[in-house]
Amino acid sequence: MVDSCAIMSGLIKTFQEATLLQCGFLEKLLDLDMASVAAFSDSMVEFLGPLPDNRFVYGIAAGRSALSLYSFLQLIQNHFDNVFPFTLEDPVQRHYRKGKNLGIAISGSGETLAVNKYIDDIISLGGEIKLITANEKGTAFKMVSEYERGSVLVFKARTKESTDKDTRSRLSPMGTEFELQVLAFLNALFADIQSRLKGVCDPGCPQYRSTINDFEENARLISQMDPEHLDHWFNRLLPRSGRYIIGGVGRSGLVARAFEMRFTHLNKSSYWERDFNTPSFQIGDVYIPITGIGNTYEALEGTVTALSKGADVMPITANPSSRQVVMLKKHGREKDIAVIPVKPEYRELFMGDTSSTTWLMSEYTKFRYPIFEINASVFTNSVVAVGAEFLGILETGMRRMHV
Repeated sequence: MVDSCAIMSGLIKTFQEATLLQCGFLEKLLDLDMASVAAFSDSMVEFLGPLPDNRFVYGIAAGRSALSLYSFLQLIQNHFDNVFPFTLEDPVQRHYRKGKNLGIAISGSGETLAVNKYIDDIISLGGEIKLITANEKGTAFKMVSEYERGSVLVFKARTKESTDKDTRSRLSPMGTEFELQVLAFLNALFADIQSRLKGVCDPGCPQYRSTINDFEENARLISQMDPEHLDHWFNRLLPRSGRYIIGGVGRSGLVARAFEMRFTHLNKSSYWERDFNTPSFQIGDVYIPITGIGNTYEALEGTVTALSKGADVMPITANPSSRQVVMLKKHGREKDIAVIPVKPEYRELFMGDTSSTTWLMSEYTKFRYPIFEINASVFTNSVVAVGAEFLGILETGMRRMHV
């Protein structure tokens, strides 16, 4: 007879190991050549600096890598009124203006066909292109490195194309290392860009380094979450045949979409909350809203609807006193809430029960320090590692589900 307590104890260990491994991924960002980081930041400052004309940034990426990049594009859009981001849904030729376009491409393997097609489009038009990749032998690296207006930054990360069989295939499957590093790097880079725009141009990139250190210190707290509560949360989340409906808005929504993709890789029936084909809630489903402050209008509405239809609600949040938490406590579901820890100096950012009509109107949401998004990414990545172990799915099996 299988000892269920022993199984869950093993899953807690997997969760902790996966979390600490990701902390190591964040630390590796401090090993990048700071001259290259400074050059990347300086070129972004040159492009984003005060000019009267509209400018256009193309985010060229696919899958979860794209979601890491789109978080950066949201920051740019929120802070610069005349800089407009575009994605693979917009042909480069539609908005190309000589001297006013910048392409930022993200590709771990360097072999994503759609990404390479857009890189080629920008090169053909003579535009500037930056590439972040993990593969110096990839097609994207060759294209951009040989182009006079191209620059490449290489992360020595393991991607889904890797063939090594170390513990990362169990604790960090399907390119998780690269995606997390891109997310953290670009958010830390943005802090350095802001510093340089204020005239502080240190070649050692102290703002970048301190931000990465801060991300790592916050992420490490996740490994110290209450094992008993995690045991309950995993028991509620994983052994179910119902559908997984994941929600979130803004940058938290990008983390949520990445999390939803992984449920597909785990051979689960999963949906993004606002996709056109997302079904209505029913008994057996679970709704997982990812919301730092826990008072987002859409998340609250989704919670009310899910509960009214008999579905479970298992939010991921940083606010133990939100309206959403109060609602679930009234239904006796307090243990279904995953509260992600942050350092004491950041707790007040997420406390309280203030709500807005919609996240699009919230200045707080637009400019908040992205500590929750980084921690939520680490937490959900670790949950995926736990899910794969619980369900007995190897990385090779996940690859077959990957598009």
